[in-house]
Amino acid sequence: MKTLLRIAIALAMVLTMSSGAFAGPNPAAYEAKFVGLKETYNAGESIKLSVETKTAGQITDAKFLLKTIGGNDKDKITSVRTTHSKTKATYTTTGYLKPTSQGIYLLAYQATHKSFEGEKKIELTATLSIKDPNKITLNVTPNTIHVKKGKEVPILITYSSKATPQFTYSTQVTELYTKRVGNENKKVVLFKAEKAGKFTINITAKNKYDEVSEAVEIVVSD
Repeated sequence: MKTLLRIAIALAMVLTMSSGAFAGPNPAAYEAKFVGLKETYNAGESIKLSVETKTAGQITDAKFLLKTIGGNDKDKITSVRTTHSKTKATYTTTGYLKPTSQGIYLLAYQATHKSFEGEKKIELTATLSIKDPNKITLNVTPNTIHVKKGKEVPILITYSSKATPQFTYSTQVTELYTKRVGNENKKVVLFKAEKAGKFTINITAKNKYDEVSEAVEIVVSD
């Protein structure tokens, strides 16, 4: 019985070895991915682009391509280079992008993978949202108000900008307070409905780089 068991174990080992369990990495296989890439960056920020490709094959003709929607078409990816680590069986392609304008930047990585099976094209894509920290984001709530004459109505203004904006109002309001909440500022103003009718309050935020406005419609009844 023990002899049969030894024979069975020996056959299993032979079959396992013949099936390639102890074979080296397959040169025809690869795994490529962006490394350390975020979705959002600020204009003027230097962004390091990095793609790692794990393979026992060979990577050639690696490059980055760039298109923009609303950004600066003159922005380019610079200092592109590819290095190879034999010990890690990894090719690393890096480059640098310094976007100068707010917008959507569409990034593509292309390369050729070579092995005993021939050549394959590798392509990865990523989308980067570029924000201008000096631009003003502005949101006012509520946008429409129905109120009785003589009542006071609070209006919440949420905004963000690296450069502090100044606010103006087309109708008289009282600024109550402004506080920082996370990455935004929240300002509360008070409108007093002194007479019946329809009113529009245009709220304008302006700094050295940008100017934006939001409107609030107010209906005051007797």
